[in-house]
This record gives sequence, C-alpha cells and structure tokens, in this order.
Amino acid sequence: MTPRESARILIENSDSEVYAGQRSHQPALRALAGSATRIDERSATLGRRLARARPWLSRAVPVVAVLCLLAWCYVSVRSDFSADDADSEILSQAWRLDRGENIYRGVDTPPFAFAAYTPLYYGAVAFLLKFTGLSFLPAKLLSFLAALSIGWAMVCLCRLWNRAAREGLWTTFFLFLIPAFFYNAVRSHPQMMAVAFSVWSLYFFLRDRRWETLVLSPLLAVLAFYTKQTQVALPLAMFAWLALRKRRWLVPYVATTAVAGLIPLLWLQKATGGLFLFDTVQLTRLAYSTLQIVPVFIHHAGPIFLFIGLALRAAWPRFRNGQWDQIDLYFGCALLTTLVSLGRVGAHGQYVLELLVVTLLYLLRTCGLPSVRGRDALVAAQVALLLIYAPLYVSLEEGLHDKACSRAAQIIYPLLKTGTGPILSEQGSFALFGRGEVHVQLFHFAALSRAGLWDQGLLLNEIDRRAFSWVITEFPIEMPISSDMDRERLTPEVLQALRQNYQRRQTVYPYYLYGPSSP
Repeated sequence: MTPRESARILIENSDSEVYAGQRSHQPALRALAGSATRIDERSATLGRRLARARPWLSRAVPVVAVLCLLAWCYVSVRSDFSADDADSEILSQAWRLDRGENIYRGVDTPPFAFAAYTPLYYGAVAFLLKFTGLSFLPAKLLSFLAALSIGWAMVCLCRLWNRAAREGLWTTFFLFLIPAFFYNAVRSHPQMMAVAFSVWSLYFFLRDRRWETLVLSPLLAVLAFYTKQTQVALPLAMFAWLALRKRRWLVPYVATTAVAGLIPLLWLQKATGGLFLFDTVQLTRLAYSTLQIVPVFIHHAGPIFLFIGLALRAAWPRFRNGQWDQIDLYFGCALLTTLVSLGRVGAHGQYVLELLVVTLLYLLRTCGLPSVRGRDALVAAQVALLLIYAPLYVSLEEGLHDKACSRAAQIIYPLLKTGTGPILSEQGSFALFGRGEVHVQLFHFAALSRAGLWDQGLLLNEIDRRAFSWVITEFPIEMPISSDMDRERLTPEVLQALRQNYQRRQTVYPYYLYGPSSP
C-alpha cells in the first residue's frame, strides 16, 4: 500500500461515525495525503527519467568498461610484481612445477608453501613459463583469456536462448564493468579459468545433444573442478535437473562425471604419496565465521545488488509455478555455495565471481538485458551505479594502493640483492622474484597454526636464528597490529620473535624493511 492510499483511507475513515468525534484531525490528515502525493509524484518522475536515460546509459557501458579495464591493466599488470600476495604464491607453485618439483608436499620442512588448489591452472601456467621464464604475464594472460571466453559463452548462450547475440555482447561488457570481475580478469589465480569451464559446461549441456550433454559437458565440469576444487555448483545443479526432469540421462551424466573425476584423483594421490588431498582439502579447511558472510558479500557482490535483487524476484515465481529450468537451479546453487564459502577466513572478490556471471546469465534468460519490461528504471539505476563506481575503484579505492606498491617495488628489488638468505615478506612478490620462491605463505601458515594443523615453532626457529636476510611487512612491527590483514598473516608469537631479532633498515611506503639485529 502506497503512502497516498494510506492517507486516503485515513481520511475516509475520519468521515465515518467511528471517527465522528475526531473531525479536528482532518486538516492534518489531508496535509499528510498531500505530502504522500508529492512523494509519489517525485518518485514517478525520477523513475520516468531513469527509464528514458536507460538507452543512453547502456550505450556508455562498452566504452567505460574498456577504459576501466585498460586503466586497471596499467595500474596492476607488472611482469615481476603483484600487490595481491595470493598471486605470487600461486605463481611460485607454477614455477616449482616448471622446474620439475612436486607442488603437493608436506608442511614440516621449508619452504613452508603448498599448492592450495587442484593442478590444472598450475600446469597451464608452468607450461607457459617454459617460454617466458619467471613472470606474472603468462598467468595473467591465461586469466584474461578465460574472462574473454566467459564473454564468448555469454554470447553463445544468448543466441541459444534468444536467437540473437546482441544482448549477450552487451552483458559481457557490463560484466567487465564490475570491479570484482575485471580485478580477477588479470590476476594470477585459477578462479576465472574455473568459472569459464563451468559456463561452457552449461552451454554444452543446454545444447541437448546426447554427446555434448552426456560427455562434453561433464568433462568440462570436471576440468573446472581440477582448476579449483570448490567449483561444484554447476554439476550439482545439472544432477538435480536430470533427476527431476530427465532421469534417463542421469546415470550416464553421473557416470561420465565420476569416471573423469576419479581417474586423475587416484593418479594424483599415488603420485604425491597421498599429499594431494591433504593439501587441497585438509590444509584448506581454515577458520570459519558466519559473521563475515554479509560484509564480504556486500563489499564484493554489492555493486550489482540491484541485478541480484531482480534475479531473485524473477526466480521466485518460476520456482513457485514449476517453470524453472537448468539456469534456475544453477543460479540457486551458485548463490548457496557462494554464501557458504564467504565465511572462510580470507574470502575475497574471487569468491563471488561465479555468482556475478550466473546472475547476469540468469537475467539474460529470464528478463532480457539491457532492456527489461517494466524495470528499465531499475536497470538504469544499476548501470549508472557501476558507470560511477568502476572508475572510482580503479583510480581511488584500489588503484592508489596498487600504484604505490608498484612504485615501492622498483626501489625495494635492488635492496634485496644485498642479502643471500630467504626473504620473509607479507608481499610474496619480493620473496619470489628476489630469491626464486615464496619461502613462507604467511596467510596460510598463520591460519594453519591457529587451527592446530602446523607447528609454527619451525618458523620461530628460523626467525630466532635470523635466517632471513630481509623481513618486509606492511606495518611497523614495533607498533601493535591494527589491520585484520596483518593480523591474519602474523601470529603474536611470530611478531614477538621478529621484534626481538630484527630491526628496521628502511621504509619505502607502504612497506617496512627489516634486517637481522646486531648480536
């Protein structure tokens, strides 16, 4: 009920016998009705203006998306540095694999590093490193090609659903306007490649041809899993759809998935002496907090909250009326697995990546984009929000920090040549390109120590022996920790040992460099 309708009912009631003794309130009630009318008129006017602006805003999406992507590449793409410490840790494992070393290993001997993901992305990057040497560029290029392939799959799916590709192409540009997407599109991280395999698996499943649905689609789903082990929303959704709508194909689909998944699993377990599952399952079970789900979701998926709301609104009647299909189940599974995963310590933008993609696919299938009948004002508001926010993200929110880090790296790398021992660094790029490997994955091993899965005494012993030629932090260790990010990487015991054995040598904003204290 609108404010105007509420006021009208109150006025009508005031004329009844029940309110006969309260006629004196009629002026106030009529003033309320007038105010509600003005609010409704202003809202309607704003809605009409947004709806009229929607075509113009939509035309701006490709231009702004390309400019933001180019600007972000200029800010963040370097051959020997990444401001995200996870990138260097992943590249370090690919570099080990390129040199013929095992990446699934125990955690009781240095280097204290392990491969936290299934091997496909590591292997692909390792192959490219044979031609380039140690560099972030092959890994980032692989992620970018995966992002482009997601856009291509969107166009193909749009043509499959609507017999036209134009809307799918626009949606691809819109996807590149979302910070969490273009951030991960040029990262040394397996998530983009994993999502690409899942989206193409969906495409071939929907082709509804026996070979493509029962062989090619599940094989691609398995490839997604062996790129990142949490990539399970798509096969779960297809299992459910087949069980409920096409049972004669359920057994062949499940059998193909199971055989294709189990054969490499058994081989990897044997080749690594059982450490494959230990590293990718046991050692990735870090601390979990439901309290962080909402803030992390808002921060990384929030920029398209209007489209997520529109998708949820479209999904409810489809499920209620039994009109749901494969994309409905995929959207539901992606939403559920995303929300569950966001409680894990260290959750970041890659955790919502699949949901962002599936949300836009869902709107393409159910509502049509960029024009949605009766919702053009909402679409215009969503587009306008990202047209404003994406450039601000590149230039201010993340861009300023990344540019400062890149400038500092050019000063720090020559300093690292003065020492020969390993490097302990919150920013893994310095250890990787300074010594050829990340000696300690601080985030993972601090979390493992807190979970009782690793004896941090091994690291404390190295610090007490002053084995590290350089210690590089993003805060002064002489001061109390004030950042959650720093707290996740350095336990109180490690921090105390560093204070006792290392002294500051130089500050290159935003990094603090420490060398061994004098005996």
